[in-house]
Amino acid sequence: MIRVLLVEDHVLLRTALVAVFSLEADIEVVAAIGDGAEVLSTVRRTAPDVIVLDIHLPGIDGLGLLPLIQAADPRVKVLLLVSHPRPGDVRRAIRGGADGFQHTDLASGRLLAVIREIQAGERAIDPQLAINAMMYGESPLTARETEVLLLAAEGRSAPEVARSLHLSPGAIRNYLSAASAKLGARNRSEAIRTATDKGWI
Repeated sequence: MIRVLLVEDHVLLRTALVAVFSLEADIEVVAAIGDGAEVLSTVRRTAPDVIVLDIHLPGIDGLGLLPLIQAADPRVKVLLLVSHPRPGDVRRAIRGGADGFQHTDLASGRLLAVIREIQAGERAIDPQLAINAMMYGESPLTARETEVLLLAAEGRSAPEVARSLHLSPGAIRNYLSAASAKLGARNRSEAIRTATDKGWI
């Protein structure tokens, strides 16, 4: 029996998946939740074999949860599902040790097969998503440029970002300018949009 924890914030999809899983003789849904904040406590309480985890959740997202889950229970397998895949998300998932990364529009039969595959120790990365990630390549941004762009994406001004990172506003403007140049963007807003679309921030 494969014990599955389902984490999906869309109630209709979560309900439908529970119904699909319940028809399988070798799969037991030990919990179905919709909030990332509940994941770690539910993992400790239910001891699942596989977590089917939506990448986009309120609060902390699936990619942010991945290392926390691994720290809480290294034994558990994690299958990430994504409705709007970005190349950078695929790379982060693979680097983070996800056992599977699939689009949410895959057929229910394929989803069940993927769950069984990763429980058996295989990795199941959607090949088209992997190809897209390879085509876009790695982020050209440095760690500091990424950090600055992330804070700017939250709507913070250069002085506010500077205070958060204990740097001068001039240094922040330089980082934003360098990031924009690397991304071929004309301004900060365009740089944020490009980096977000590619999953680099």
